[in-house]
Amino acid sequence: MKSVYVTGSGQCGETFVLNLFKKNSKILAFDETRPSLTSYYKFIKYNKLNIDDGPLFKIIENFIKKILKKKKIRIESSSFLSLHAADISKKFGSKIIILLRNPFDVANSLVKKGWYEKKYFKKDKKKIIGYQGISTHLYNKHHNFCRLSPRGNFFYEWNKMSPLLKVKWYWDSIYTEIFKDLKKIQKKNYKIIKIEELDYEKYLKISKWIGITPELNRFIFNLKLKLVKRKSNKINKTALKKFTKLKSKIEKLYYKENLF
Repeated sequence: MKSVYVTGSGQCGETFVLNLFKKNSKILAFDETRPSLTSYYKFIKYNKLNIDDGPLFKIIENFIKKILKKKKIRIESSSFLSLHAADISKKFGSKIIILLRNPFDVANSLVKKGWYEKKYFKKDKKKIIGYQGISTHLYNKHHNFCRLSPRGNFFYEWNKMSPLLKVKWYWDSIYTEIFKDLKKIQKKNYKIIKIEELDYEKYLKISKWIGITPELNRFIFNLKLKLVKRKSNKINKTALKKFTKLKSKIEKLYYKENLF
């Protein structure tokens, strides 16, 4: 089945990468299809709940089949499917693009969106965290599932942290799970890309890997990239020093420049 999924922590360039291919004649592109459903199953998988995930994969299969009838390649960007990326590849032969962005930038972006601005409530240490009611209107109900929190006793230490450090924990946890699951699928079926290192040559290679002829020239690509970089956060060294208080193996592997 010809399909590609672009995923990561969120605020790591998924929509930008999707838009690079959106107008390609062989592509039908989608951004975060069925967020309530996919974030619900993300919550289930992270918390290792014994709930059937068959409905999620049935819907994904139906989406892919509809596009195949049109003889197109389906591309979807979704951070909500990050923990199911390897499963999707195994079941449907989908190709997976894992995007990474500096956790400091991700944390700043997500905190601005209201992530972890209020402490969570959990009374029973032996149980999975319950509904927190953090959505603000009908269209962001999925926030109750996608804004994960630690399992076990670490939850209580995490709950006292600043929102920035809480997001760093989230970033590290998501990629730890993703990279563990990638070991289950063939290397030819996925690519790991640091968004800071994405350039025109990489765009051409990704296009070839997907199986399409690139339709953006170097000038247009660089223009799109410049517009995105203009929105990037300026790194405050004092804030970054506080940020390193929470250790991250993934950060140590991919963003050593953050470490003092």
